Amino acid sequence: MGLGAPFWLAGLGLLALPLWLHLLKRHRSTPQFFSSLMFFERSTSASVRQRRLDYILLLLLRLALLALIVLAFARPFVNRALLPAERTGLTLLAIDSSASMSAQNKLERAREEAAKIVDSLPPGARGRVLSFGSTTTILTGATDAHDELQAAIRSIRPTASRSSLGGLAASLRNLGRIADEPVTVHLFSDLQRSSMPPAFDELRLVAGMALRVHRIEGKEKANWTIESVNAPRRLLDPATARVEAVVAGFNTPAASRTIVLRVNGNQVATRTVQVPASGKARVTFDGGLSVPYGFAQCEVALIEPDALDADNPFHFAVNRADPDKILFSSGTSSNDAYLYLQTAIGATAPTLFTLQPMAAGQPWTAAPAVIVSDPGAMAQAEVEALKTYIRSGGAALIIVGPAMASTGRIPGLDLAVQGTSYAERGSDRFLQVSEADQAHPVMDGAGRWESVRFYQVFRINPGQAKVIARLNDATPLLLEAHLGEGKALILASPLDGRANDLPLQPAFLQFVEKSLRWLSAAGERVGLVTVDDSYELRQSDTAAAVEVLNPAGQRALTVSEAAGAKAIALDQKGFWTFRRTGARTEVLAANIDRRESDLEEMPAESAELWQGDAAANQTTGPAAPDRAQRQLWPWLLGLAVAALLAEVWVASKHLNREQQAKEGA
Repeated sequence: MGLGAPFWLAGLGLLALPLWLHLLKRHRSTPQFFSSLMFFERSTSASVRQRRLDYILLLLLRLALLALIVLAFARPFVNRALLPAERTGLTLLAIDSSASMSAQNKLERAREEAAKIVDSLPPGARGRVLSFGSTTTILTGATDAHDELQAAIRSIRPTASRSSLGGLAASLRNLGRIADEPVTVHLFSDLQRSSMPPAFDELRLVAGMALRVHRIEGKEKANWTIESVNAPRRLLDPATARVEAVVAGFNTPAASRTIVLRVNGNQVATRTVQVPASGKARVTFDGGLSVPYGFAQCEVALIEPDALDADNPFHFAVNRADPDKILFSSGTSSNDAYLYLQTAIGATAPTLFTLQPMAAGQPWTAAPAVIVSDPGAMAQAEVEALKTYIRSGGAALIIVGPAMASTGRIPGLDLAVQGTSYAERGSDRFLQVSEADQAHPVMDGAGRWESVRFYQVFRINPGQAKVIARLNDATPLLLEAHLGEGKALILASPLDGRANDLPLQPAFLQFVEKSLRWLSAAGERVGLVTVDDSYELRQSDTAAAVEVLNPAGQRALTVSEAAGAKAIALDQKGFWTFRRTGARTEVLAANIDRRESDLEEMPAESAELWQGDAAANQTTGPAAPDRAQRQLWPWLLGLAVAALLAEVWVASKHLNREQQAKEGA
């Protein structure tokens, strides 16, 4: 027996109010006229009748009404033992389906143990089934249909996800907060050490939630894996291709491992490497990456089976193609900019790019990137074509000069040219770069720009564009702008040999190479994409639809999702294909997070501490798992309503009697 809000008992002081009101009843007597009172002795008399309580039943009903209301607000309850069917409360079955559970029949054993728990539940007991990896998936609602729970358990299949016990604990806390009954969590997992969060506090559960850990152990802990692969994303000359792989061992003895290189399913090279105990070794494949034009599906894989075969291959995609043709468009008769750019490309990336002057009427879409050098006044149709090209995913390097400044606008972009900054060539009062974003891909490793002298720079209102570099007079020199799915790099000073000496500086070579690499997305390296990473499909709502094929060759998006989804989670290992309207097909390889390769388990004391911490939270919860609180306030409110109705009826009876007595007098 207890009270939820005992301070409401102070309201029992209101019981004095009906007593006081009943004592206030006045004694009425009929006055008698007398000639004189001088011969009467003065004395004080008391009326016993005036002090007597009348209407006892009415008084008791009023006292009962007030007492019941006060007690109801105090929220009394009694503890009761749970019935057998109620004793377990809600049972949550959380089954680990991460990549490591595919080894040594771990997931099958976890499903079997979970099915036994469901069989042991008494009739009427409710449960829910969850599977978890990097995220938690709720497979059923709270149901007492044990057949439904068994079917959900059988439906769980191993995934390529990484397990996250911290993410699971967060999901369990959310479920515990909305539950109005005791909750028991049965966790079935191999409890990898790598799946633990950085802080143990992230594993805590809410009050009233009990945890039962079922450790699914594997007999074999030694595991080797291909930890990473370094290979060219873009392949121009197969004879010079170089593939490097790192083999790592976890809890392994020193051993010799055989590694193969496969291209489109065909084995093309084999290497043998000695891996130290629980160490790493590097293996290199030189000149053996003969692939056809287009994207090739490649992998470096271990031959010998081990504790976890799912992480033995490492996938990567290679695109063999001729050098990209970068279109060059200029409205001036001077060829200085073209010669400077052509020389820089030939010196830094001749196998990646070729510079080609744009012929009249040639479509912008014929190249992955274009260079527009001070075109001057362009026809409206040409401006719209350039804008459409950028919006649909194209890239442009726009070099601003006097002819473009005379129009006041940058073609294809909503940016205004607002004037010119000059400096004397024969003096030391030239302009210099004073601020640059060295983290930007164009500036990273592109040399020092502080030594470059600028004599003529056109002032551009950046608007929504990002300023990458500024001069010492705060004029934006290099800007990054986005339009739809495309991007543009804007240089606010012409490459004519007079406005600046940038083409004569060493930084110019790196600037041209890095700018074209960034604009055309060429030369990317592989090995950084893992399962469950999010891949951006579009940057704007107006972009064209993207067709996505998962590693099984099935469409991963519905028609509406393909037209509007901003990103997709790569939830399967293997090769994903992305097809954009009017653009080249892309292939991306997703690999298992290599933290799953370490099969070392959580220490037993950590698992015991986790269970003990959950038990401590449960005992401080609203109810123990074998007892429940029965609230009495609804019954008290019901009795109060009955007392109110009785009080009204009794009061009306007394009122009728008084009126009849007055009429009889």
